[in-house]
Amino acid sequence: MGPILFIIYINDLPEVCKQFINVYLFADDAKLYKHVMTDDDHQVLQKDLNTFQEWSDRWLLRLNVNKCKIAFYGRDVNYEYKYYLLSTALESVDVIKDLGVVLDSELSFVSYCKKKINKLHVGFD
Repeated sequence: MGPILFIIYINDLPEVCKQFINVYLFADDAKLYKHVMTDDDHQVLQKDLNTFQEWSDRWLLRLNVNKCKIAFYGRDVNYEYKYYLLSTALESVDVIKDLGVVLDSELSFVSYCKKKINKLHVGFD
């Protein structure tokens, strides 16, 4: 019953954020994303991160900022952008694990395959 109540509790989050960015929810995990091409897009994403923070404060839902990461995908990405949540700069990562799948900044599965191969080799030692 706990997971169902949590889903009901956070059910309004996509509606709160949908004006500027997209939100995906899975269990207790939320992903906020935006296609950032310009400085204005960057500012819109930061604005919605602030909206997300206000939403979490209003519902007394504490965020673990250490688990919050920024991942950039695609070519010609401006990695100079910094994003903040709870007045803390979010860590930017090149490789991220999402629902058991490891993705890199070019959306290739090379890191995932290497990890699985290394795990297989360790199993034979």
